[in-house]
Amino acid sequence: MTLHTLSFLETLFESTILRQSIVIGISTLFFLLAWLIVRKIFRWIGTEDGRFFHKRIRSIKLQDQELLKADEICKLSSTVTSTIRRLINILLIAALAVAVLTQFNTTKHIPEIVWNYLSKQYLEIQADFIAFIPDLVFILIVAFLANFLIRIVRLVFDGLDRGRIQIDGFYQEWARPTFVLVRLLIIVFAFVIVFPYLPGSQSPALQGLSIFIGVLVSLGSTSAITNIIAGIAITYMRAFQTGDRVRIAETTGDIVEKSLLVTRIRTPKNVVISIPNSMVMNNHIVNYSTHAKGSGVLLHISVTIGYDVPWRKVHELLIAAADGIEFIEKERTPFVLQKALGDFSVEYEINVLTRQPRKTPLIYSQLNQSIQDKFNEAGVEIMSPTFSGVRDANHITIPEEYLDSDYQAQPFKLSQLLTGKPKVE
Repeated sequence: MTLHTLSFLETLFESTILRQSIVIGISTLFFLLAWLIVRKIFRWIGTEDGRFFHKRIRSIKLQDQELLKADEICKLSSTVTSTIRRLINILLIAALAVAVLTQFNTTKHIPEIVWNYLSKQYLEIQADFIAFIPDLVFILIVAFLANFLIRIVRLVFDGLDRGRIQIDGFYQEWARPTFVLVRLLIIVFAFVIVFPYLPGSQSPALQGLSIFIGVLVSLGSTSAITNIIAGIAITYMRAFQTGDRVRIAETTGDIVEKSLLVTRIRTPKNVVISIPNSMVMNNHIVNYSTHAKGSGVLLHISVTIGYDVPWRKVHELLIAAADGIEFIEKERTPFVLQKALGDFSVEYEINVLTRQPRKTPLIYSQLNQSIQDKFNEAGVEIMSPTFSGVRDANHITIPEEYLDSDYQAQPFKLSQLLTGKPKVE
């Protein structure tokens, strides 16, 4: 019995399946142990949890200047440690795969094939990288010069934006959009220079892709390009600035944002309207704020009064109506213009000065109310809108002060209406 048992054990240990199972089991245990150790180490480091060796990561400061924020350091350290941990896990999985595949005759050649393939690719990449070093140096030099030039341009335009640098004919609000355009031109120019030196720049696939992208851009961005060009033109036209009260087409409000694509206006009803810049360019722009702080803005209201009311009295009533209106400048007296001599009435226009164009609706409302009150108190009828009525006499419409002392209105004669000729006595 003992001899048979020993013989069975010898046969079992010499069995290929047992040996393969033992190797695979030991490799799996080693993999699990190594994976647990790696996991324990990285948990101990703790950068993925915002800590470093159980200490909270803090910002890096130079005196009172914060060079790197704690959040930025946490993100960077977490990215680095997670990348290293994943690479180590990949190496452990690869080692386990090699240990398992080499135990079978049908798969033991796979690790060698993969290794030879990776070695070949590595050697080719190494050779290509060595050959690419001169071009890489040139690309880095161009990138450095472009970055240096952008920094200089930024300093100049920051000075223009803050008013520290002044150039005749160059306005302060042009600084930021001009810097964006100049920076874009520098980047595009640098890219054009380095493009032939990029790997694969001469490949047919990349050339075909660039043509395809160009066709898509040309077909799909016509309106966008139009709005961008219009936005640039509007900026250099200086038609308005952020915060100005303007009227564009039928929209009146304050400019809250102007970009390369749209202009946004907040109406007095607190509604924001986005207008494409191409539409802004195709309509007239009325800016109430350009000279509001300096010479002010003239607001006007027109009324029509009958010919029987002396024009001097109408002027007095309109000017009296403008007195006491809120947000009207007192340094310039309101004045009246006679706009037209109509068929039934005279059109008068009262003009008032204000330096607060945002209060225009309130000023118009108060002025209309005051005009109604003053004319009603004086017994003067406002002929707005124009209306007609049948008069009970042929009294002339000339004011009383211009009539003769013995003037009498002629009676209404029916014969004149029937025959169209005056009756002969």
